[in-house]
Amino acid sequence: MINSEKKLFMAPMAEITTSSLRRCIRKFNSCTILYSEMLSAAAIVHGSEQNKYLLNMNRDDNPYVFQILGGGPDLMAAACEILTEKGAEGIDINMGCSAPDIIKKLQGSRLLSNMVLARDIVKRCRKVCKGRLSVKMRSGFEYSDRKYLVDFAKMLEGEGVDYIILHPRDGKQSFKRTADWNLVKLLKENLNIPVIGNGDIASPEDAVRRFNETGCNGIMIGREGVRAPWIFALSDELIRTGSYRLEVDLAAVFKEVLLGIKNDLPEYLHKSRAHRFAFYFSKNFVFSHEIFRKIRNLNEIDLMIEIIDEYVLRNPNEKIKIFTGG
Repeated sequence: MINSEKKLFMAPMAEITTSSLRRCIRKFNSCTILYSEMLSAAAIVHGSEQNKYLLNMNRDDNPYVFQILGGGPDLMAAACEILTEKGAEGIDINMGCSAPDIIKKLQGSRLLSNMVLARDIVKRCRKVCKGRLSVKMRSGFEYSDRKYLVDFAKMLEGEGVDYIILHPRDGKQSFKRTADWNLVKLLKENLNIPVIGNGDIASPEDAVRRFNETGCNGIMIGREGVRAPWIFALSDELIRTGSYRLEVDLAAVFKEVLLGIKNDLPEYLHKSRAHRFAFYFSKNFVFSHEIFRKIRNLNEIDLMIEIIDEYVLRNPNEKIKIFTGG
């Protein structure tokens, strides 16, 4: 548990929150609440071969949460029942994904437009979930209505959800404009269950500022948690002590996560997971576009690692970076 009940969460991200990235985050911080990739309820229930790998847990993953995506109450409950036996501490229902193909299936943030269906899904999942049940949601489907948001969140609370994660943008905004953290504060003031805020956290200072402004119980970090898996450790230290200092071997972290992807997953998943991670992590380097352009043209992880080694050989001053603040 994070100091003073302030908890930090790594967001569930499709093709990104691999077991390898989770191990990396855990090495920096033992308290971060980790999430699986976004998992299809249908794929879980029907025994998809790919899910066999995506459902694997690391020995030290807990506290860990599986996130499921779907729109049918029966299917979601069945997936929840399967996952609740896997040993994770919780299951999260996705009501936030705004990808067009997800919206067309009446899933993700589209569920925010149908409170009756959303209620049924939560009610059915609550009956079979033995651990914590949460919902990660946006502030609305097509727009943010403060009253509807509070009513929807209170419905979730009434159906037994243990906590809510709010990404305070509506589904149509995707990642456009700035996340409205006043909506996180609004839910915190109107609910009795914990409220976790998510969106636009780019530094430990951002996390502390949002805690102070909203009184929320936790901060979930997505994109910055991929680019800088140590942000959770820095944020934790800033909360506890008022300052932070950490020396990171950027090249070693980059290669370690890529090698983990290679060792953990079948070859047909290497390219997608390695490329998605490299897109974010390469931004730690001055010539990030050069690194990612070369990696993007490769399918084999060993060759990607050669690109990293070559870059550091030419730019040795970029290998180690010291992060300080407070």
